[in-house]
Amino acid sequence: MHKASEAGSASKRGTHGSGYGAQHVTKRLRILSTVGGAALLASCASASSDQPQEIHDPIEPVNRVIFTVNDVLDQVVFRPVSFVYKEAVPPPVRDVVRNFLRWLKSPVILANDMMQGDFEHAKVTSTRFLVNGTMLGLVDAADGLGLPYRQEDFGQTLGVHGTTEGAYLMLPLLGPSNVRDTVGLVVDHFIDPFTYLGERDFRLVFNISRRVTDAVDFRAENFDQIDDLRSDSLDFYARVRAIYNQQRKSAINNGIVPLDDKMPDLSEDFDRLAPIPEAALPHNDKTLSNN
Repeated sequence: MHKASEAGSASKRGTHGSGYGAQHVTKRLRILSTVGGAALLASCASASSDQPQEIHDPIEPVNRVIFTVNDVLDQVVFRPVSFVYKEAVPPPVRDVVRNFLRWLKSPVILANDMMQGDFEHAKVTSTRFLVNGTMLGLVDAADGLGLPYRQEDFGQTLGVHGTTEGAYLMLPLLGPSNVRDTVGLVVDHFIDPFTYLGERDFRLVFNISRRVTDAVDFRAENFDQIDDLRSDSLDFYARVRAIYNQQRKSAINNGIVPLDDKMPDLSEDFDRLAPIPEAALPHNDKTLSNN
C-alpha cells in the first residue's frame, strides 16, 4: 500500500474546522497525526520500495503465533456465538443492530472525511447521521435516499496523505493490521465522542459491548466465507494477510482496484470487503498506482 495514497490525494485534500471547539479538536488531531506519522516513518524505513506488491512482515513468526491463538479463539468462541446469532436472530433484527453500530461510527467517519478533504462524503456522512438519528440509528433511512454507508478511519486518512503502512501486524483479538492502521485505531478511539459517554463504568461496558457485537455481526455476516477460506487455504495466515492488504488498499482508494494491480482479487472472500473493479466504473477521475 506504499503508493495507494497518490490516488486518494488526487481527490481528497486536508481541511480544518471552524469555531473554538473545532479548532481545539483539530489541534489535538494534528498533534496525534504528527506523532503517529513520525512513528510510522521510523518503522517503515526498512521496508523496500522496489517491491510494491510484497507485504512487509518482518515479525512473521510472532504474527503467526498470534494468528493461531486468534484462530483458536474464533473457533471456540466467536464462531459458535456468531452461528447462534445468525440462526436465532432474524435478518431484519440483525440489520437493525448493524445500522445502530454504523450510526455510532458516524462522528469518527465524519472527522476522517474532513481530515481527508473529502467534503462531498462529509456531507453524506453528516446527513446520514442526522437522518438516521431521528430513529436512533436503528433504521438506515438515508440509504434509501441515495446516501450509502462508507467506512472511513484514521488509518485510511494517513494513507491518503502519503503515510506508508509499515510492518504487517497481527493484533491479539483484533486481527490483521499494520503499524499505520494500529496508530489509526488509537486515534479513532480518542476522537470518538462515544468513548467519553457517561460515567467510567458505563463507558467501559458500552464500548466493549459495541466492539464485541460488531465482531460477532461481522463473523455472522461472513460466516460461510470465513469457514471456506480456512478450509480452502494452503496457508490461511498468508491468505488473510493478502486479503487485508488488498482490502486496505481498496479502502484508501474508495473501493477502486487498480487495473495494473498484479495481486489476485482476494477480497471477494468477504462480502463486506469486495472492492469495485476499476474497469466496471463508468467514469473514474483518479489516477491509481500500485502500492
